[in-house]
Amino acid sequence: MICCLMFCTAAAAASEILILQSHDSMPYQQTLAGFQAGLAHSRLEAVYRTLILSNEQDVLNPLSRQAEIKLTLALGTPATRAALAGVAGTPIVAGLVLDADELNRNPQVTGVGLNFSADLQWLWLRRLLPDARQIAVLYEPRQGSVLLRELQKLALVEGITLTRAPIGAAADLPAMMQNLPPQLDALWVVDGASAYSAAAVRELLLYSFRNRVPLIGLSAQWVKAGALYALDWDYWDLGAQLADLAADILLKGIPPAALPPRAPRKVRAVLNLKTAEHMKLRIAERWLPELSEVIP
Repeated sequence: MICCLMFCTAAAAASEILILQSHDSMPYQQTLAGFQAGLAHSRLEAVYRTLILSNEQDVLNPLSRQAEIKLTLALGTPATRAALAGVAGTPIVAGLVLDADELNRNPQVTGVGLNFSADLQWLWLRRLLPDARQIAVLYEPRQGSVLLRELQKLALVEGITLTRAPIGAAADLPAMMQNLPPQLDALWVVDGASAYSAAAVRELLLYSFRNRVPLIGLSAQWVKAGALYALDWDYWDLGAQLADLAADILLKGIPPAALPPRAPRKVRAVLNLKTAEHMKLRIAERWLPELSEVIP
């Protein structure tokens, strides 16, 4: 079933853009608002058709008949896959995609992934946990192995030990936790949001607090629940980045294949001060102004 189908009347000169969303939660709304504001700033006249996807298969036939659509904005991995299957020949700009490597496999699509670079993640680790020497890195083995190898290179330079802790699904968590080294300075979750249920996150937080091992989470929500810190996204700016790509395609005629997928250009570093105090960690004052949010 497809819900929330909205058609707008198009001006003759306006570019018609299909917005295909996996969900309609706040991050999607903020990303879309940033996209529309960015396109307005570029002086591109656009009208929008919005589809909120509840069933990937249902959207294929309606999409394949939208010959007047000049570009599709796909928000979320299911929406991106549905767009690739159902919108033949139309440029696609994709956002809120966890595995940006998927965007490299089709010349019809470009976009902005959710992956922060290894260098950026390492920078914040060394800022907030400069004394950590033994770190377990939790990663999704199907998509996080490249990131892990990049982090291991950075760790080697500084003589830091990173222990591999692959998590492909929440069911893998108990066995992984039993095999953790006895002495750890941090648990670092670097990717694989889909592998963590609410119960899995609670188990990680319990381990963290019982053993006084700081947990580096995947989002601000993890930090609010008790993780030490996380790198979160500026969804409005993600939308503005997507608008830049759309303007390059629609105004400059650049094909998606000539626009490599991008990483987020802004990061929101979020810190839980109460957790830092519980872990007896001292956060250097010079980094506090760099934080986007400090949870007391």
